[in-house]
Amino acid sequence: MQWEYLVVENTLKPDDLAKLGAERWELVAVVSPAHFVLHYFFKREAQI
Repeated sequence: MQWEYLVVENTLKPDDLAKLGAERWELVAVVSPAHFVLHYFFKREAQI
């Protein structure tokens, strides 16, 4: 199985998360390397 990855460095709203979920992106982690900054890490099975 191969994966593709997506990193989003902007704050996401619930509607944004729902849209990504509908596109089969799975949220794997949320990291805050600095105050008020969030990085969201997503993965999904690659479309080969």
